[in-house]
Amino acid sequence: MTAAIFVDTNVFLYALDAADSAKQAIAAAWLERLWKEATGRTSVQVLSEFHVNATQKRRFGLSPDD
Repeated sequence: MTAAIFVDTNVFLYALDAADSAKQAIAAAWLERLWKEATGRTSVQVLSEFHVNATQKRRFGLSPDD
């Protein structure tokens, strides 16, 4: 049996953050693994926090529509 793994906001943000390539690579690999294994879980709150940080605070170049 494979347990579900909760993914917090920072993992999604690190996967976008080219300023720290080491963290970016680890986060991207982790998300890819969770996707392939279908074990990743998150919440609406995490997605909302990600949206605010990715489009306003951290300026990753994402528009609110993205």
